[in-house]
Amino acid sequence: MQFDKDSQVRVLQVAAGREDGKDFEELDARIAHIMDMHPEFDEIWKQGELATHPQEIGGQIVNPFVHTVLHVIVDKQILTGQLEFVEETYQRLKGQGMEDHDALHAVIAVYAELYFSTFRQGKQFDTLDYQSRLAYLSYENADSED
Repeated sequence: MQFDKDSQVRVLQVAAGREDGKDFEELDARIAHIMDMHPEFDEIWKQGELATHPQEIGGQIVNPFVHTVLHVIVDKQILTGQLEFVEETYQRLKGQGMEDHDALHAVIAVYAELYFSTFRQGKQFDTLDYQSRLAYLSYENADSED
């Protein structure tokens, strides 16, 4: 999934379908599951395209669309095992006592920071840097990453 117009349309369609009680398959089911993990976004999805812009939620500025796409990207990394170190980090954090969703958010925070900093610089995503940063992530410092 990308941070593009097609993904925006897809996420908003899933949000609308969720509202109507629609059943989803594959990627759309994953998006719906992520939306279920974030009920604080439910009212925002009803705003349509405005839900793709940053908004204040619970005292923080959040872009529900970007947050959902980041979830999808990292979730896929964990589920497919394409980047073994991502699943290893996720499992390690859970083994240290983090809740599933908090462990996922800790990994997402590292991915997002690296992705957006390299994007702004016009560079390629550095998988080795991602692996290195995740290697240092632990339950003790994960709260500062979120």
